[in-house]
Amino acid sequence: MRPFRCFGLVVFAAVAGLETGGCGLPDVFRPAGLNDVVVTYCGDTLLKVGVRQAAVVTVQADGVTIPNPRLTLASSDSTILSLTPIGDTLVAQKSGDVLLTIRVVSSMVTGAAPSAQDSVHVRGGGSAPRPPCP
Repeated sequence: MRPFRCFGLVVFAAVAGLETGGCGLPDVFRPAGLNDVVVTYCGDTLLKVGVRQAAVVTVQADGVTIPNPRLTLASSDSTILSLTPIGDTLVAQKSGDVLLTIRVVSSMVTGAAPSAQDSVHVRGGGSAPRPPCP
């Protein structure tokens, strides 16, 4: 009768293990980091010389919008399109085309940071912005 009792314990352990696996245990062993992160530039891609405009960016992780994500922005040519010292406002300096790169800054990202790029065209017709007051 002892073998039957052991068999029952083995079956019980197997069923309990399947139940635990169904409750999200595999998520514990999944690599850390953000999954399915989508970075989207939603601001204007056509700016007039002299315009200052806040960078409008959305970040979604697994389909859920992340409020107030930490981002870094970079312009491929800061003589055409620069950023304010804080880095959240675009400043159209002179006519031309640039590539705007946006990266998510997160301690949850272990590999390459999620990023996006978008082309921005600056057209003439305005005056260059004045330097900031001291």
